[in-house]
Amino acid sequence: MTDEQELGKVRENLTTWLEAFNEKDIDKLFSLYDEESVYANAGAALMTGKENIKGWYLEAFKMVEGTLLYKEETAFQEGGLALLVGKYFFQPPQGSESSADAHLTGRVALVYRKAADGRWLLLFDMDNMPPDVTPSDFV
Repeated sequence: MTDEQELGKVRENLTTWLEAFNEKDIDKLFSLYDEESVYANAGAALMTGKENIKGWYLEAFKMVEGTLLYKEETAFQEGGLALLVGKYFFQPPQGSESSADAHLTGRVALVYRKAADGRWLLLFDMDNMPPDVTPSDFV
């Protein structure tokens, strides 16, 4: 399989991840994670292990509104590891008034590891809220 085909499989994982996240389907979401996953959220302490991260998402889903959008900025794949970097935006629900300081945008770096069965699984997720990502990037 070529590097571009492998990156296509990584991107498929992310597309499915976004669908599961926006549907708040925790089982589908965590079928996409490596057991040794690490999550470095801009607003929380470092989390390690799939089950710890899953617990955090169960609580977060109670407060999440809107739709999470993603735009890729760069991607790399070498052997059994791949990296996707991109912008994200929590698009508020229709008719919602979101505050400009609601931290709805940011950048994310996602590292994937290829499992023995050939699936690409999310191994590391780190996000931040830089000043160069805005909702207008998603129009």
